[in-house]
Parts: sequence; C-alpha cells; structure tokens
Amino acid sequence: MSKEKIVAILAIIVLVSLDLSIRVSAQNKDKIRIAVSIDILKPIVSEIVGDLGEVYSIVPEEAEPHSFTLTPDIIKKASDSDLIVITGHMEWEKKLVKQVAETKNAQPDLISIDLLSLAGIKILEINGERNIHGFWLLPDNAVIIARGLKDKILTLKPEYSEELSYNYILFEKEITNLKNFLNKLSERYNLVGKNVVIGFYAEQYIAEAMNLKADIVLIGEGEINPSILTKVYEGFKSGKYACMIVSDTALLMSNVQGILKEISGETGCSIAYVLTVSTSGLERYDAIMYYNAGQVYNALLSQCKANSAEVNIYLLTTIATLLIIILESILLVKWRVKI
Repeated sequence: MSKEKIVAILAIIVLVSLDLSIRVSAQNKDKIRIAVSIDILKPIVSEIVGDLGEVYSIVPEEAEPHSFTLTPDIIKKASDSDLIVITGHMEWEKKLVKQVAETKNAQPDLISIDLLSLAGIKILEINGERNIHGFWLLPDNAVIIARGLKDKILTLKPEYSEELSYNYILFEKEITNLKNFLNKLSERYNLVGKNVVIGFYAEQYIAEAMNLKADIVLIGEGEINPSILTKVYEGFKSGKYACMIVSDTALLMSNVQGILKEISGETGCSIAYVLTVSTSGLERYDAIMYYNAGQVYNALLSQCKANSAEVNIYLLTTIATLLIIILESILLVKWRVKI
C-alpha cells in the first residue's frame, strides 16, 4: 500500500474518532431546546447544534408565515425552550419573544436571537426598497447566522465550546463548496446577470446566490398589480426574462397558481419552484440550496434558445450532479447519526 493511501486512511480514522468523541461528550450533557420561527431555519440551527440540542419550528410547514397567528399553546411551548430563533421581519415573532420573556422574567435578548439584527447580514434592495424577506437563503448570510448561533449558545452553555466550534467549521466548509459550485454553474452556462421574474420577495436571495438578477416581483404585499403583470407578459415575450422563480410562500397566496398557469401558457416561460420557508424533508441547508439550484437551472436551460440536443445534455448533467450531491448529503447525515 502506498504512503498516500496510508495517510488518507489514518486521516479518515482520526476524523471519525474525533466526531465520535464529540458525540459521546454531547450525550453526557444536558440538551438545549431551541425553537425556530419558520421551518427553513431548522437545518442551519441543527447543523450547528448537532447532538447537543433539539430543534423545532413554531410555524407548521404548510402554513403561510406572514399571516400566522399566535395561540396560548404556542407561547407555552416556546416558553419551554432555552432559545428562540426568529428572522426578525415579522411582528408576531417579536410579540412571541416578548411574551416568553415576560413568562420567564428575563430580558428578551437573553432568551432569543434576532437574525435580522446580526452584524454583517446582507440585505438586498429591489424596487428601491430593502428586501427583508428570505435573507437567510443567501450563503454568506447563512454563515453569519451560524456564527451568531454558535456565539449565542455559548453564552447559555459555555461547556459546549468544543462541539459547537467543530460543527461551525464543518458548516463553513459546506457553504464554501456550495458557493463554488453555484459560481461555476452560472459561469459555465453564461447565465451571470440574467434577468428573472420572482414570485415573491424571498426568491431574490436565491437568484442572488446563483448570480442572477431579480428584475421584477410578481406579487407585492399579498396582491398582484395589473401593471406588473403586463410587464411580466411583455418581458417574457420579448426575451428579456430568462425564467420565473416562484417560492413555496408565493404558492400559498390566493389566486397565484392560476395566474402562473396563464402566464406560462401564453408566454411559454419556464417556472422554477423553490423552497424559501419550508424544507420538504431536507435536513441540511446546502441540500436545500442544491435542490433550489436544480429547479432554477432546469427552468433556465429549458428556456434557453440554444440547440435543443445540446441543452438537454447540459440539463441532464446538471440535474444528475445535483441529485448525487443531495443523495450523498442525506446518506452522510444518516451515517453520522448511526455512529
């Protein structure tokens, strides 16, 4: 056996041993219970907390978070948590933190973390206004959120320092790989800066992560403006827009699906359906973003005017690569849980 293979095997043994020792250590400590306001935050929190805690979401996956209403049962359950993670862009989140803080007789900032207030969070603008919807989807913001979580949990449980630092380093590497992959995709298919239509504001951060430009929002604050609809029709017919990106949040709003069917039928535009508030069972942040990338590039390449045979080959290659990465991610998680 060559020296290189021996070194590689030893490195794997060391990593597995380190991971196992950290998990055994975690089992001997009190678990921290964390509540997140929406389901999409669970993967980031879970990857940082690992076996040290339990994470649950307040808003059910099928519910539209912006119109969510608090109940006494929800407040009571949240009061049993050690930490509440909120996006900071919905009023009911702040109300929840305030009521839980009163119940616990504690300062709100001691029992919660407001992601929107974290230093370094990048907030995009669209139509001349700050877009505070979906900022957690931008890979660089995900790293800032992970770091903020690590630091916050350490103030509550300083004995978790080794495990949290290890989990954060792994997460940071995953995001680096994700960003490199997305950049290479957009460069390979010459799609950097292409204009797209987004269904709701949150999709802008997915477009940004893939080097696309969100030029127009189909749905404003819960309604579709007829003048915007006209621009969308004209834009697709003239070839201005490469595709439309529509989120799970947008689909929960009234009359959206019917309007999307009409636009697609009349203009022939391709639509990418992406995740912005729900996970659809995916347990890792990068797996969610790889899934979103698969959806977007499927739509982009289907819309492409190039040779159909060539496009199909590229499309199949892209989707196959994304599926392999997601499958490996899921298998890796299951393998680590069994250790």
